[in-house]
Amino acid sequence: MEYKVVSNIKQFALLKKNWNMVFNSRPYSVFQSFTFNYYSWKYILDNSSKNKLYIVQILEDGFPIGFFPLYIDNKNKLRFINDIHSDFCDIILSKDIDFSDLFKFILYDCKNKVIQLINLKEDSLIVNFSFANNSSNLRVSSFEKYTELKVERGIFPENCRNLLCKERSEIRRIVKKNQDCNHVIIDKSLALFPRSEILELKERMIKNGDRRDDFLPISQLNLIEMLYNNNQLEISLTRDSKIRAILFVLINSQNLLLWIDLYDRNSYTSTLYNYISYIGVKSLGVDICVNFGRGAYKWKLAKFRPEILDLYSVNIFSNKFSYLVNATTSYILMIFKLIYRKIK
Repeated sequence: MEYKVVSNIKQFALLKKNWNMVFNSRPYSVFQSFTFNYYSWKYILDNSSKNKLYIVQILEDGFPIGFFPLYIDNKNKLRFINDIHSDFCDIILSKDIDFSDLFKFILYDCKNKVIQLINLKEDSLIVNFSFANNSSNLRVSSFEKYTELKVERGIFPENCRNLLCKERSEIRRIVKKNQDCNHVIIDKSLALFPRSEILELKERMIKNGDRRDDFLPISQLNLIEMLYNNNQLEISLTRDSKIRAILFVLINSQNLLLWIDLYDRNSYTSTLYNYISYIGVKSLGVDICVNFGRGAYKWKLAKFRPEILDLYSVNIFSNKFSYLVNATTSYILMIFKLIYRKIK
């Protein structure tokens, strides 16, 4: 096994063909795609000179069999590219590898650094390795929740076994209440990216206090537009006299990830109607798996009764001392945050 480190965007661009081959070898999410990682780096992370690209290309007999999409942040931690906005992170591999050997290479090459991996699903090969090889310099723990809903082919909500009578009745009530609204699903083949409408609804949300001023910056919107233009993202919209709800959906076969939504607080049920209508259209002719992404939000649990699943974090340290320093620092920061909250 051979490892090569890609550390600049020109080298990154040359990986596209081989990256896509490895990506297509297993059912990875859009967050592991070349488009998501490349443009996350180009539009978001490369803006700071303190971030350093660190993609490990894994080769067997000179042929690429994997890519580990990392970068070094301003705290000298190795992280997945754009892990903040990625609901699911992972390495991509076309073959199984020796993770002990891979991590030894990285920690030797990046001395005195910590590998901090988040948003890993339970079936991730990294998580499986970590549980089987728990040691003094490796820590694996539950990090976050995400939710999924399996919907059979048919008419929603009758085609969803998870829903009880009360949830189905509530869904029908919401549909009836919004019968004057117009719902559409658009992709690149149907319409240009609706940037102005997105920005208009975004500003409305910020003005109403529903989001902070830094919500959906232009750099992130540029990434979303690239995914849209690459047919990896479609948009569900609900409007009457104006846009009431927008939902960005990452598409990978029949697995649909409802990623980011924008809404008008003065028309709350329009947001629900947007979700309901989207699921209804997509499940009409085929079984689907709806992924609501990170977070077990109460309103999603109440309206759709999805399955709650775990995401994991894996932290790997160069030695036990590094682990103790990190643990102590984290504990001190937690104490200061608690004190600050009480004072505030």
